Amino acid sequence: MYVFGNMRGQKYTKGGWKAMLDDLMRECVKAAAERKMAFRKFSLQDCRPKGVSDKLEAGHTDTKDATLHSSEAMIAQVYDRRRARKAKPAA
Repeated sequence: MYVFGNMRGQKYTKGGWKAMLDDLMRECVKAAAERKMAFRKFSLQDCRPKGVSDKLEAGHTDTKDATLHSSEAMIAQVYDRRRARKAKPAA
C-alpha cells in the first residue's frame, strides 16, 4: 500500500508523478488567484523540511521521534529551514 498510489494502488512512475503534481500545482495556482490568496508551488521534497522547521519553531521536543533520526545535529543541518541570522562585523 502506498501513501500516494495511482488508481490501481501501485506506485507512480517518475514521469506520472511529475505530471500529476504539475496538474495539482496548476489547479492550486488557479484556485488561489480566484480567492485572491497567496500560493507558492512546492514539491514533496519540501514537505519534510517544512514540517521539521514548523515543529522546531513551535518548540516541539519530539522532532527526533517524528523524523526517525538519532541526531539533533543531523536534523538541524539537513531539515531545519528556519532563517538563520548571522551578526555582521562592525565597520
